Amino acid sequence: MPTWTLRVDEAAQIIDKHGLATIVEGPRSIYVWPSQIFRMLARYTADQNEYIVVKKRDGTVEHVPGPCVRYHDPIMMENVFVMSATALDANEVLVIYRYDTESQKVSRRIQHGPCIYFPAANEWLHTFVWHGNDPNNKTRKIPGVHTFNKLRVIPDQFYYNCEEVRTKDDALLTVKVMMFFEIRDIETMLNQTTDPIGDFINSLQADIIAFASQVTYEEFVESSSKLNQLECYKQLVERTKKVGYEVTKVINRGYHTTDRLQKLQDQAVEKRSKLKVAMDTEQQQQDLTDYKLHNEQQQSAIKQALELDSAKHQYQLQKSQLLHTIKLTNEQQLEVLEREKAKKLSELYSQRAADEEKLAHYANLKKLGVDLTSYFVSQNPKPEHVIKVVATGNGSGSAIHVHP
Repeated sequence: MPTWTLRVDEAAQIIDKHGLATIVEGPRSIYVWPSQIFRMLARYTADQNEYIVVKKRDGTVEHVPGPCVRYHDPIMMENVFVMSATALDANEVLVIYRYDTESQKVSRRIQHGPCIYFPAANEWLHTFVWHGNDPNNKTRKIPGVHTFNKLRVIPDQFYYNCEEVRTKDDALLTVKVMMFFEIRDIETMLNQTTDPIGDFINSLQADIIAFASQVTYEEFVESSSKLNQLECYKQLVERTKKVGYEVTKVINRGYHTTDRLQKLQDQAVEKRSKLKVAMDTEQQQQDLTDYKLHNEQQQSAIKQALELDSAKHQYQLQKSQLLHTIKLTNEQQLEVLEREKAKKLSELYSQRAADEEKLAHYANLKKLGVDLTSYFVSQNPKPEHVIKVVATGNGSGSAIHVHP
């Protein structure tokens, strides 16, 4: 009778002659009778980021989240395999559908991250199929290329070249833009569209074609900066709101046209650049001339101010000298006047003293009995001629008569 030894991580199935199966797990030793069938079972292990899918022969499916171990029982199980759970970051969500066997209805819910999602047997994920980048050209979008389950809910952007845009004068252009957008309502997006990127592209094309069709090529070149303003994208803004998104900004990255028209445009740009360089050179020369004239005017003004200050200084010196001279002259004149005054006073005092002496002499003579009149007459000789002046008449008719 053979003996089998099972390790701790092994399991086996024993079927007796009646067809009854028994599963035996190690560690243990097993004695197998010749009438019994012995077979080892496959072992499936799932860690904390995995789960085991068990598809039974009765049609039911069981999902067992890890960490766990399951052995494949070929009698009860049709298939067993290990699946990875879905890890979500903080800016990712899953759209999950669940089938209720009792009500036979399907419900939908949104699972936000961060988390690790283990689906139940009656759940499945929504698969998004959107426009995606051309592998050879990131500015070209191809329908159905971008397939995914995890929806990013952070602001995003994409490049796009709007081709075959015709202006009012039938010039063919390719307009290059970059669009920034952000999802606002996931439920609205799920209910209103299956490919929001495709909606964005169609709206962008419609708005750019409408803008270009109203202007000529030259007007488009002059007004292309308006494509940086959201006011030019009315259909895009309206459509993004309807599908639960918000367009935050559209940047015009430029444009290009046919080789012939581009060559003419390059020649015109080169000519304008040369004219602008010449104009800038002339402007710089004019600015230099103005700068020189301004400096000369400033120097002239400074020179005039220095000359005026010098003249004022000379005037102040002359004024000071003149005032000093006048002061000295006045002092000298005052000194002369003082001397003359002193001399006159001295003479007056001398005359007074002589007069007082004479009065005293005359007083003494009078005391002695001398006739002063006779004395005075004797002292002054008789004049040789006597002139007599007689006035006649009265008032305005008077007259003067001189008699020798």
